[in-house]
Amino acid sequence: MSTKEQKTLLKEIRELIKNDKYRDAISKCEVILQYEPSNYMGHLLMGAAYQNVDKQEAANYLRKAIQYSPTTPTIALQGLANCVPTDELPKILEQLIDLVPEKQSDYFEKLYSVSTKPRMALECFEIFTEKLEKNNNEALRGVLLKYLGRIWVENDLSSALLNENLYKSALEAVMLDATLQTYLPAYKRYLKLLFKRNELTACLNHACKLVDFYPEDIYAYEWICKIYCENYENNQFMAADNLTYPIDFYGSKLLSLNENSYLGLVVKAVGLYNTQQYVASRELLYHALKEEPNCMVAVKLLAYTETHLDAYGLAEDLWRRLGEEFREEYGLCLSQTQEEHKLQEALDLLRTENLSMNALQATARCYYKLGDLNNLKTLPMDDLIKAEFLLTPNQAIDYLKVLTTIDLESFSLLLLMGKLYYKIANYSQALNNMLKATRSRPYRSECFFYLGKIYFALKDTVRSRKCFEKCINLNPLNDLAVDNLSGIYQQIGEEDLNVALLTNTLKYLNNPQRAKHLRYKLGLHYLNVNNFDEAIQSFRTAIKQDVSCMIYWESLGDAYAERGSYNSAIRVFQKILEMEPYNLYAQLQMALMKMTIRMYSESIESFDRLLKDNNDYLPALKGAAEAHLGLANTLKSEYRYGRAKHHLQMAVNLLQRGFLNTENLNMIWIWRLTANAFVLTAQMPESMANLDVNGLLTKSESEIVFLTRKDLFKLAARFYTCALTIRQNTYLWYELALCYYYMVDYINEEPKNRLEMATKACQMAIKEQSNRWQNWNLLGVINMHQDNENFPMAQHCLIQALKLDRKSYTTWTNLGVLYLKLREIKLANQAFQRAQQSSPIYPNAWIGQAMIAETINEEEEALDLFRHCQQFEFHSESALGYAHWVCNILCDPDICQLPHYKHAINNMYADVMALDAINWYVIKEEKEASASALSFQGFLNERQKLYRPASKAYSEAATKAAIGMERDLIFTNLGYVHLKLNEPIEAINSFNKVSQASFKPIIGLALAYFKAGQHQEAYSVYNSVLKSVVGLEDDKAARILVAMASMVYAFQGEADTKTILYQCILLKDSPVQALYSACALGILHQDTQLTETILNELRKYENSFEHVAHVAYLRAQYYLSILKPRNALKSLMTRVHIFPQCAALRKVLANFLLDNYGHKRQYDIATSQIALSTIALAHGSKTNKNDCIEDSQTLLIASRASQRVDKQKSLKLIQRAIHLFPNNPNAWNSLLEVH
Repeated sequence: MSTKEQKTLLKEIRELIKNDKYRDAISKCEVILQYEPSNYMGHLLMGAAYQNVDKQEAANYLRKAIQYSPTTPTIALQGLANCVPTDELPKILEQLIDLVPEKQSDYFEKLYSVSTKPRMALECFEIFTEKLEKNNNEALRGVLLKYLGRIWVENDLSSALLNENLYKSALEAVMLDATLQTYLPAYKRYLKLLFKRNELTACLNHACKLVDFYPEDIYAYEWICKIYCENYENNQFMAADNLTYPIDFYGSKLLSLNENSYLGLVVKAVGLYNTQQYVASRELLYHALKEEPNCMVAVKLLAYTETHLDAYGLAEDLWRRLGEEFREEYGLCLSQTQEEHKLQEALDLLRTENLSMNALQATARCYYKLGDLNNLKTLPMDDLIKAEFLLTPNQAIDYLKVLTTIDLESFSLLLLMGKLYYKIANYSQALNNMLKATRSRPYRSECFFYLGKIYFALKDTVRSRKCFEKCINLNPLNDLAVDNLSGIYQQIGEEDLNVALLTNTLKYLNNPQRAKHLRYKLGLHYLNVNNFDEAIQSFRTAIKQDVSCMIYWESLGDAYAERGSYNSAIRVFQKILEMEPYNLYAQLQMALMKMTIRMYSESIESFDRLLKDNNDYLPALKGAAEAHLGLANTLKSEYRYGRAKHHLQMAVNLLQRGFLNTENLNMIWIWRLTANAFVLTAQMPESMANLDVNGLLTKSESEIVFLTRKDLFKLAARFYTCALTIRQNTYLWYELALCYYYMVDYINEEPKNRLEMATKACQMAIKEQSNRWQNWNLLGVINMHQDNENFPMAQHCLIQALKLDRKSYTTWTNLGVLYLKLREIKLANQAFQRAQQSSPIYPNAWIGQAMIAETINEEEEALDLFRHCQQFEFHSESALGYAHWVCNILCDPDICQLPHYKHAINNMYADVMALDAINWYVIKEEKEASASALSFQGFLNERQKLYRPASKAYSEAATKAAIGMERDLIFTNLGYVHLKLNEPIEAINSFNKVSQASFKPIIGLALAYFKAGQHQEAYSVYNSVLKSVVGLEDDKAARILVAMASMVYAFQGEADTKTILYQCILLKDSPVQALYSACALGILHQDTQLTETILNELRKYENSFEHVAHVAYLRAQYYLSILKPRNALKSLMTRVHIFPQCAALRKVLANFLLDNYGHKRQYDIATSQIALSTIALAHGSKTNKNDCIEDSQTLLIASRASQRVDKQKSLKLIQRAIHLFPNNPNAWNSLLEVH
């Protein structure tokens, strides 16, 4: 293609582009580029065509156009600037700025627009910087500086990118145009730059201008306040032309914009400091440091403030923080402490050649507190220092009065004189001087501290309180002021203020050694208001700070005890004793804690150890006596009367020691405790209700006086009266009334008079405290007594008691008893129900319900209720009631077979429980036990085969019973018990004492004669009875005949015996014993016909469980008598197979095997096992009871059977037999044989 053709084609392409025919233009450009690939115009026009079609392609062709351009590619660069990505644009614009000067402003603006993208800002910044450096045109430089400043501010670039002057110029260029968005940020940067360059005046001027433009922007205010805070001590910038308004205006405005601005707070604090408003200034400074802890201006100002307020403890840390520059001020604060190491540190800090007067005074103070008088005297002291530290108070006052070189109205002199006068207790002069000093400098906490002490000494608590409060307000760390004010608060009952005071003070105290005492006082406060957990925590914290302080440990133990953590309290007091073995308080408290948790024995041991070394230590005497009384009361409730009596005597012995010192006679507790011991002893059984007391107590000439129950009650009443003469209180009146009531209950002498005294004492108790339900309850009980019956009054008193305590189960029970006396059964039942609801385990309420059941003839209910009472603690009424009902049931065979009662006897062991209850009753009542109770005891013992106790009980009952049917019944039972004990002579005597003879005692007498060998007398008695019953009561006649047969056989022989037995058998309903006797007689005398006849008669009894063993035994003996042992064995085995559960039958078989087959070794093991199974069956039966004698005999059978096959087993069985019944001679003989 020729050059001409190219030009023509290029012209066409331009026309196509102008006409927006870009595709045609592109295709023709491609023709040119195919012909000449490096054609500049082809690439340029291709780029132009693609600009509106594809920017990326356009950029590619324009880059090639620049590459192939024969001259400066201005047009290509301009085109490329419109289509390249932003990343490439700054470099292109940089070239265009130089190539097209007339469009520089446009390119500058475009370059600035690119800089708004953060990643392009630095590159654009560098281009502007480069252009600025190359350009000397002032107008253009201004424009460049302006753009440079805007980029700098908007992108928050570092000021260190260029030199500081250029940075300043750029900011100033931006500040010339207030319409710019970067104007305010640039101004802020400018203020910061000026402060950095220490151009404070310029900075203040511009900050004031900025305040005028932007009055609600905080930044300028902060710079003004910052410059002021850092330079307030000099006035180089404080000229009127530097600040538009006073500095207070800027500080207040700053705080209105940001109430937590530390600069505004410091400015305001400086103003208050300058006007000596130190407390308000301090509050602001603490607020400022909370916002900016590293503000050293605030730290320094606060240190000066605290020092002015005498808050040296708070200033101490601040001066230390400020460093070496302020060593003198730090030393001055340290000199105010009492800690030796800090005083030494203060001396080290103040050890310089040229001491200021304050430093000199601080050094003298340190030497004085350390007791170093030698060094103190070497100091060049002025008159005030000399008077304060070298002279006594009186000398100092005299010395200062005659001085003419000191202003008598100066603060230092007035303060010192006030202190000196206070030391010599001249409070009026001390007050006068201290008031003048306080008026002079009302911000000094020391003045108010001494004013508080002076007013307190003058008994002016109100002013003292105000002065101490002001002192603590000025110096929160004045622990002495806190201590004094805390005491005042406690004195006037301001507990909330007290805890607030101590808590706030502890917040300021960083020194644990100083905080420990306040922590201890805080614990005492919590202990006083019953906040035990906080008290314990406070005491523990105090102990951590001072482990060796015993008071802290003791208080911790007390706090644990008050909370009820007695074991923890004991451990604390044990710890005290480890550190200080002879600490009386710890020993006493540990003993008291043990007593509180009812460890009476251990408590008594602790008290004894304490009294061993401190014989007359009254608290220990009191505690030991209380421990003995407590243990005695516990033992008495367990009916261990002997030990209870011993401890009561020990308690009285201890209390007597207190009476020996006349100084103790004005103490109520010693009279009251002794009286309580007397009353408690008098309530013991008759044999135990006595004491040996010192003759001084009874005003007797004897050294030791034996007091009976009556004496004890009288002396107790006298002691209560003595206690009441010292001080009256409701508890003493109550106990006196109770004492008089017990007198009537236990002695019953002059009941009317005694009950009247009890009533008066109880009325006095009510007068002292009418809202105590126990007082009303006792008065109600007194009015219910049979010798003082006033039922309406009793009802009124009991209802009054219930109004005070609706859940008083004691009162509800007493009210129920009252209604029961009045036969108001329904009301009584409701009252007892309320008592049961209040306390389900209170036995008296259940006894009341049982008595109601008796009253309405609900026998089953009565028995069940009395049985339920046995599950609680012992009570005489429940024991007697239960024994009565159980005996009633056992005496009636028909009732015993009823399912309810049968279950009670067989499954719930009612007879055993009743015996246990009546035994306790008899032990408790001793000689006062009634004949009925002793009869119950005898009957129940007899049922359990305890014949000896039964004999004793019946004997005692007989001596107490009135002549008549009851006494006859007792003697009858006694006689039969003697028979069971094989004591026929005693039985004869008992039966002969029966006044109204009946069948049972006569039969018993006959049996007794028989057992005593007096057969003729026995036969005579039987014969007399037989005549009275023949034809009327054949069953009785038959039994008598059987008994007579045994006696006839003994002294008349076989024939007469057969005659009597035939008579017996012929009677209607003859007893089976007659058949047994006839069969036995036939076997003994080889009368086969008689034996077989009787055995045929006994066949009807063979299948009876009750008789099977006897019938089987007789049949086996019959076979043996006719020499058929195998038949005998077979017969017994058959019956055992039929009745395997019959223990008696197995015992018959075991005896048979041992007697008849004992020589055959193969039967030994079987015999032993059968005998042992007999015992197992006997013990497993609920109906048949076995005793130890039978078990011992059966064990001997088993032992003999196993002797040849297992000697060791045989020995063990014999030992068991001996243990069960040591009086068994056969067992001892067997033991000798085995050995």
